[in-house]
Order: sequence, then structure tokens, then C-alpha cells
Amino acid sequence: MNIEQAFEKSLIEFESKGFDGIGEPERVLATIWAVEAEVNNGGFDQLFYNTAGDIAFYAAKALSAIGAHKMAGITQKALDLFGEGGPPRDRDERVEALESISEKHEEYLNKLDYEFTEYPDNIQELLFTYVQSNF
Repeated sequence: MNIEQAFEKSLIEFESKGFDGIGEPERVLATIWAVEAEVNNGGFDQLFYNTAGDIAFYAAKALSAIGAHKMAGITQKALDLFGEGGPPRDRDERVEALESISEKHEEYLNKLDYEFTEYPDNIQELLFTYVQSNF
């Protein structure tokens, strides 16, 4: 199975069974898909604002699982802005918290967006290895 097929399988499983109903490899890929799509399109603000943010709490763990430790660290810094529990899984609660965070930390979030989109880890290579080992 190639990376695209593994992502597709993971996203279909996620859509039909929900995050808590799928296996670890599917959680990892579904989360990475969401994080990359949102952060590349509109930054961490967008990730947390949109429904993809429902699984943002898992983002650093997912990136670490494939070996993208630098990107996981950047992501963890964004998650930490929500406090010890990270971003709420409930969108309304998360958006309310995000509005307060964005006002105080806009420049910092922009810096994290830039660092993430510079891809300090070779995510394609790491994903290839992860897919080969888990699918």
C-alpha cells in the first residue's frame, strides 16, 4: 500500500467510525492529514478553528509516531497555548479559547506556522517508512 492509499483508508475509517473507533495507524495518518492541510492553508489558527481541530490534541503524538520530532515539537508549542489539557475537542469551546489566545499570541502563532511549513523533517520519507511498517 502506498502513502496515498493509506491516507485514503485512514480517512474513510475515521469518517465512518470516528477517532476513538479506529486503530493507531489510522489515527496517526488522519491526524497528520488534518494538521498538514489546515496549517499549510491557513496556519494553526485555521487548524484550531475548523472541525479538523477536533483531533488537534493528537497532532504532536501523531507526528512523533512517524519520527517527525521537530514538527511535533513545533506543533506541541501551538497546543500548549491552550494550557495543560491542550485544545478542547469541542469546537465551540476551542474557538472561544482560540479567540483569546490569538489576540495575545498572534505573532507567536505566525512564527510557529512558518516553522512548521518549512518542513524541518522529511515528512514524505517518514510517512513512507511508517506506511510500509503499519499498513
